[in-house]
Amino acid sequence: MSIKHIVALSIVLLGGYIGYTLQMQKGAYVVDFKELPTSVDSVDHRNEISDFVNLYSTFFANQFDSLNTVGGAMTIVYKGQVVCRKTYGVKRQGTNDSVDIHTRFRLASVSKGFAGVLATKMAEREAINLDTPVIAYLPSLHLSKQYNEEHLTLRNTLSHTTGLLGYSFDPYVESGLTFNQIYQKLHVAKIDAMPGEQYAYQNVMFSLLDTVLQLRTGMKYGDLLSEHIFRPLGMNDASVGFEGLVGSHNFAYPHKMLSAKTLTYKCCPLNERYYTTAPAAGVNASITDLGLWLKAMMGHSQNVVTKNEINEVGTPYIHIVQSSARYWGSGLESRDYGLGWRIFTYKGDTLLYHGGFVQGYRAEVVVWPAKEIAMAMVMNSPNLLAQKAVPFFVNLYSFYLNPWKVDDESSAQTEPEGMF
Repeated sequence: MSIKHIVALSIVLLGGYIGYTLQMQKGAYVVDFKELPTSVDSVDHRNEISDFVNLYSTFFANQFDSLNTVGGAMTIVYKGQVVCRKTYGVKRQGTNDSVDIHTRFRLASVSKGFAGVLATKMAEREAINLDTPVIAYLPSLHLSKQYNEEHLTLRNTLSHTTGLLGYSFDPYVESGLTFNQIYQKLHVAKIDAMPGEQYAYQNVMFSLLDTVLQLRTGMKYGDLLSEHIFRPLGMNDASVGFEGLVGSHNFAYPHKMLSAKTLTYKCCPLNERYYTTAPAAGVNASITDLGLWLKAMMGHSQNVVTKNEINEVGTPYIHIVQSSARYWGSGLESRDYGLGWRIFTYKGDTLLYHGGFVQGYRAEVVVWPAKEIAMAMVMNSPNLLAQKAVPFFVNLYSFYLNPWKVDDESSAQTEPEGMF
């Protein structure tokens, strides 16, 4: 990096360009290149981006510490190579049991990205058709409006365009009902649009994919993910379901914030909520797994995740009107949804993004294909770092590439849309 880049970045970072304060601490956090795999083309790209990686790692570590976060991990992939993989804190408050690169976290709605790819893969194998009415696979499906019942497709469920009101049946999930029990109640859901007309975020309807795939293939959803994505990519810590989280004994416990003023947290009881909606929120994974997943979504594992599958899930299907721009600034031009992925347009480029939250856990992933870079983070004590991590990553990298083109428009201060 040239002197002008370093000076410009320092001015931006220390001046609070995106509203943060970076303060170097004793024993500053720097990227550790040891034990990181080289890129798939055997070219080592780490030195190309080490300055940026160190800047972002410093931001992340300082935010992690200043917010008194319990545990977490972060990884950056560049040109098919993991150039940063760092872990922070502990698995459970009050212990010395450190998070490591194989510690499992719940991914919550980041699971939806896996569902989109799996559905596309099963469609390529003609096990399902994304545009066939779901009722053809599930004759017992009963909705409150006949048109929706007869025309709803898997493309609608995976893009949140079912016509049902947003977050339909999430209270039932929270109360502990099984998916089958909730399925029997689908007919009571309020419908205010025809399929494909408008975006309304769902977890239960999204997860009809589970039932359809099991009927069409005779395999459980978790087994399908393992066979077609996890094992081929080498995601050896990844799993679906509660037992998959706790079975290895190397998992992060969930924590909730007791006080935003004192930044204190309390360990929550482990629970199985939202595992009943496996496609929507059922995946567990380590930061090592997520690095492999990012590489695949960047097109570097085409024997597992093909370009066609990436293009299919990353094609905007419905525009998102009600979504937050907090921390993004003016670079974020539009927000859409594909199949299990949010599709953001940022300064003319396409970003594949998703965030996830269930009690005690938070996950964030972003893939920037045009710039050949991606990032993922997980944490077991949700706080503002989760909201800041992706927009800061994107804005900082944009400025890193073009240090004299600084947006002077302040970020919108609306509250972020809820995600499960």
